[in-house]
Parts: sequence; structure tokens; C-alpha cells
Amino acid sequence: MSPSTWKVGMQRVSTAGALVLASTLVSTGCVRQLPPLPAPDVLVPSTNTTSAPATGKGRLVIDVVDGPTPVQRVLMNAEPFDDGQGRTRFRFYEAPGPLCATSPCVVDLTPGNVLLGFPVTGDDHPIEVELVHVGEETAVYRRSLSHYRHNKGALWVLGIIGTSLGGTSLLTGTTLLPLGLADGNDGLTLAGATTLGGGALLLTLGILAIRADSPTYRPGSAIHFPLAPSPGP
Repeated sequence: MSPSTWKVGMQRVSTAGALVLASTLVSTGCVRQLPPLPAPDVLVPSTNTTSAPATGKGRLVIDVVDGPTPVQRVLMNAEPFDDGQGRTRFRFYEAPGPLCATSPCVVDLTPGNVLLGFPVTGDDHPIEVELVHVGEETAVYRRSLSHYRHNKGALWVLGIIGTSLGGTSLLTGTTLLPLGLADGNDGLTLAGATTLGGGALLLTLGILAIRADSPTYRPGSAIHFPLAPSPGP
């Protein structure tokens, strides 16, 4: 076999190895996103809104469809740092703090946009931040919480095994096939083609198994509507 043929064969092996590695990393770290939950119904929770908000404040009634839930207000804080070139730059980070011990609740805030933090149901997961506008008129904000599920059961384990074995077989076939073709060796060519095809099939089945048993995320939803004034006597 000539040096040029060997070089081409090794390039093919390197390319296949990169593809296998990329496919494995993508499949193992994938989170399936499910369709979002439907918007909550336009319902006013049982809260005391008879008193007027404080002067210069807007009122927001917060309710969570999933049941009593703590609600946080998230502020964006700035932290200065030296960029190494004599200039001061700023990095911003979220600073959540308690707003409501439990929903439903009534809060009076300065009119404008506010960041609210809600938990994500399921396994441990950071809060989800939502931008809500507070106007001068009282309004209701109802939310369905997002759900994150960290599956990874037996099917996921089998998928990892199948992906690993399939990737190894694919690399072996990619090595043997060009060598058999270059030397005119029918036995080596057949072995390479068989190993290559079987590895590709096993790798595909492994990735599909990982996908089927991977973590899932279902976005929540919200509805924001003005609170109708109480009818007069």
C-alpha cells in the first residue's frame, strides 16, 4: 500500500472518530423539550384587593396554578472587574430575593418591568425568571410552572453501551475497509464493510435509546390580565 493511500485512510479514520465523539456528546447531553403547557384560565384568585395600593405604586396579584408557591423578585446586580487593560468593566448577575412567602399574593410595586422568579417542578433545578410589567392599574399574573424531569433509566444505560460499542465498531470498519480496498483483499474489505455497517446501526440505535430516555423539559405558561373593578352597590 502506498504512503498516499495510507494517509487517505488515516484521514478517514480521524474524521469518523470526530463524528462519533460529537454524536456521543450531543446525544448524552441532550434534553428533550416538550410542548409548553396551555395558558392558565382567566381566574381571579381569592385575595384581599379591597384596599388601594400605596401612592405611586402599581398592584399585581400573583397566582400559581400548581398550588401555593414561593415567589421571588430577581434584581440584576453589577460587579466591577479589571479587564487587564486598565479599564473597568462590569459583569451582571441575578440576585433573587423573597417577594411572596406563598402564592396567591398581592404586591405593590413601582410601575415598570419587574423580574419574578418561580421554581421549576421536578428534580433540582434553578429558578425560572419571567419579565412582568406592573402598570398603574391592578392586574393579575397567573403562571403554570415549568417541569424538568431527569430521567436516565435503564434505557439510557443501554443507549450509552450501544453508542460506545457502535462507535468502536464504526471506527474499526472505517479503518479496515480502505485497507482492504487498497490491497484488493476481499476478506478484509468484507470485514470492514460488515463492521462499518453494524457499527453505524448500533450507534444509531444507541443514540435513539438515549434520546428516548433523556431528561425532559416542559416550559410553563402564563396569562396577564387587568383586574376588573368591583361592581358598585
